[in-house]
Amino acid sequence: MNTMFDPTPAAELLLAARHPGEQLSAIPPSVAPSTPVEAYAVQDLLVHRLVQDLGPVIGYKIGCTNQSAREMLGVDSPFAGCCFAKEVHSSPVILRGDELHMIGIEPEIAIRVAADLPSGQPWTPDRVADVADSIMPSIEIVESRFSTWPKMGSLAAIADNGVHRKLILGESVSNWTKESIEETEVSLTADGNIVRKGNARNVDGGPFGVLAWLANHLNQQGHQLRSGDVVTTGVMTDIFDADVGQRLVANYGPLGTIEIKTV
Repeated sequence: MNTMFDPTPAAELLLAARHPGEQLSAIPPSVAPSTPVEAYAVQDLLVHRLVQDLGPVIGYKIGCTNQSAREMLGVDSPFAGCCFAKEVHSSPVILRGDELHMIGIEPEIAIRVAADLPSGQPWTPDRVADVADSIMPSIEIVESRFSTWPKMGSLAAIADNGVHRKLILGESVSNWTKESIEETEVSLTADGNIVRKGNARNVDGGPFGVLAWLANHLNQQGHQLRSGDVVTTGVMTDIFDADVGQRLVANYGPLGTIEIKTV
């Protein structure tokens, strides 16, 4: 006899695992999601709990937007997570290592949308570019609540709010074209040494292709992007695991820079 999945136990475990020194090796099979629909149900409940302390959802992250990232996590498609007002910071920023399970650095491009993106005709890269407002260099701070990262599985990653922790934004750029953004290159240095390089075409279909994926994904879930939402569109390089005591600089050329110091 089938029983309806209850996301509450898994969400409560993930909520507790966000505290320093608390991590999960896995969600117990008896309460773990077994499908993407169930995993997003856990995420939705977790987000509902988190907004009480972290403020409202102001946008989204998109994970596993390139083949390298998908292979690392063992997934076959991108996934989404929510970004919270109190976890979005402007560059330069200082991050405390004792408040984080890990400091995963992902140089990305963030897009603020200027209109709602409701369901109807499927969203395409060109259509979402038409409703994009400002563009910002961004770094997503990835943090898994699982000690088994990155081997915890795709459903656990989705349930864990897409392994999102913080979003660091650079200054917004309003004088841009779709083509110029798709040609953006980035280099990441740690204490002056180049540790990662990449470009915007490393994500599926470029940043606007990823934004279109998210718009359609949310519509399929009965949600939609809202005017003013910020979307960080996926890592342009391989993830970099930073250590405490490093100075990190991501240089996006004409798009600007982001600076982070870890203490």
